[in-house]
Amino acid sequence: MIESYSVSQVTKYIKGLLENDDLLQSVWLKGEISNYTLHGSGHQYFSIKDEGATLRCVKFKNFGYSPAQQNFKSGDKVLVHGSIDLYPPQGTYQLRVTQIHLQGLGDLYQQFEQLKNKLLAAGLFDETHKKQIPNFPKVIGVVSSATGAVIQDILNTLERRYPSVKLVLSTALMQGEKAAPTIIAALRRLEAMKDVDTIIIARGGGSMEDLWAFNNEALVHEIYKSKKPIISAIGHETDYTLCDFVADLRAPTPTSAAELAVPDINELFARLEYLKKNSIRATEGFLAYHFENLDKLKTSLFDSLGYAIQEKQHILEKLSLRLENASPLMPLQKGFSLTLKNGLRLKSSYAIQAQDELETIFIDGSVISIVK
Repeated sequence: MIESYSVSQVTKYIKGLLENDDLLQSVWLKGEISNYTLHGSGHQYFSIKDEGATLRCVKFKNFGYSPAQQNFKSGDKVLVHGSIDLYPPQGTYQLRVTQIHLQGLGDLYQQFEQLKNKLLAAGLFDETHKKQIPNFPKVIGVVSSATGAVIQDILNTLERRYPSVKLVLSTALMQGEKAAPTIIAALRRLEAMKDVDTIIIARGGGSMEDLWAFNNEALVHEIYKSKKPIISAIGHETDYTLCDFVADLRAPTPTSAAELAVPDINELFARLEYLKKNSIRATEGFLAYHFENLDKLKTSLFDSLGYAIQEKQHILEKLSLRLENASPLMPLQKGFSLTLKNGLRLKSSYAIQAQDELETIFIDGSVISIVK
């Protein structure tokens, strides 16, 4: 029967070998920091690497000496001291760091700073060259890998926020020495599409080496001369590449890039409803104000017309009285009579001749008589 051991037994045996090796329990290592993380607990997690290998490290809070630990970052060259340990749950070995000293900037970080300063001096990062991101895009182009969580996160975010927008994926390698030329080619394909409104360059997080393609000088120039607005969404919130500086807008994550690229349809509907209600209230207020003014004008007009009519009535009454007093029939009411000849009033007896026919008018009738 073949003698066998459990995974735990072998792991425990290897752990014992490491812990009993005097060299590995007190070793100084020099190299370049990669994937540095300062956890909220105060623990530091990172890797230390050289040209041929990478070693995972952990520096626990308040354990050993670590000056200005918050200033460490990926790319720093450091000298570390600690002991090699094995972490059984994952079956990996690591360096439990007791001391860490900054030795200088790593080669990649030096290259990054040198190229950054060069491009900055050339004006490629100036705000005056930044293009406005469209408020209501119809087509969004995405430069990313065809597989993985990045493109799926973007799709889900666009579908949730602005489902009418169309997405065009232009695939490229997102890591490695050959990545930059494929990203440039992907950008050019989207540039050639007239209906693409906005371009997103998206990649998940990683070490400085993983994201190095996005510090390519030719790629930076390609983004700079793009006629379409570009949103850079490379790595996590704490990751920065030269593409972030030259892009028209930098997003901390691919999901954030999608959120920045399109409006939220629910917010738009809410805004429209708010404007609708405000418009109705404003219209009602406008009409109420003018109806009130019309009522006031109507009242004022009626008052003015009543006064004018009353005044005219007084004038008519005065004229009527004057006409009545001037009427030739007025004396008849006082017992007088009126004599007419041929329809004309007689003013003198000398106008009367024999056989003339006269009409004498009284208040209650008239009498015809013949002069003899």
